[in-house]
Amino acid sequence: MAERNERYRGMFLHAKDTARGDRIVTFLCNEGLLSLFVFGGPKSSLRSAAMPFVSAEIEAYRDKRSEFIKLTGVNILETYEGIQKSFSHMQTASGAAEFVLHTSAFGGEYGQALTMMTALLRELSKIDERHAVLALHVFLWKALMPLGLAPDISTCERCGRSFTGKGALPGRLLMGDRSFLCAGCAEERRQQGFPASAMISFDAETLGCLHAVLQLPYGEAAHLMGSTRPSSNVMAIIESLAESAGEGPLQSLRLFH
Repeated sequence: MAERNERYRGMFLHAKDTARGDRIVTFLCNEGLLSLFVFGGPKSSLRSAAMPFVSAEIEAYRDKRSEFIKLTGVNILETYEGIQKSFSHMQTASGAAEFVLHTSAFGGEYGQALTMMTALLRELSKIDERHAVLALHVFLWKALMPLGLAPDISTCERCGRSFTGKGALPGRLLMGDRSFLCAGCAEERRQQGFPASAMISFDAETLGCLHAVLQLPYGEAAHLMGSTRPSSNVMAIIESLAESAGEGPLQSLRLFH
């Protein structure tokens, strides 16, 4: 048969209403990122259930001839009250979802993207407002790993010198690039005409923070990042790398500035 019902388990990440009043939702599951049509008016039970940041088991009606997929059933499994704590909490969730969508779930790592989104949303209820944006940065930094875009933070990309060596720090990250350079190589690039304003400074504490947060839950990692001086440099490094990975600006990050 060309048409059949299918079942999936995952999370709604995005919803958009069409000019006709129908809704298209993006659903992340182990099988992929699915675009689903949701028909019905504002009072439709499907429309009220198919909202961003809801984990659910769904049933979808697929027409193999046209690849049209219609959402036909939703069984809500989990909602995440933490995103309602503040604007910052909502933007953290939105920023993580935006990055997942921009990178096609870390280049097709659907299961890992779903696991990371679920873990972040579950922890948001325990994270205070001043650390919510930091939790987003932790998510973005961790997400570079499955993408294969995490830079080497132990040695200079250009000369291979260890950052633990005398005189190697403070180093620089070139904005728009993934190269962590030692102090000497960064100075050479500056003399070659690369503007100092497009370089982000890092020291041993910054590198230690970037290494440590990979091993911690989002709440603890955000707290550590907030206590690192200066945390603004850590955030700037992650934002630069994340937007390079996403091949463009992340609007959710812009709202924090």
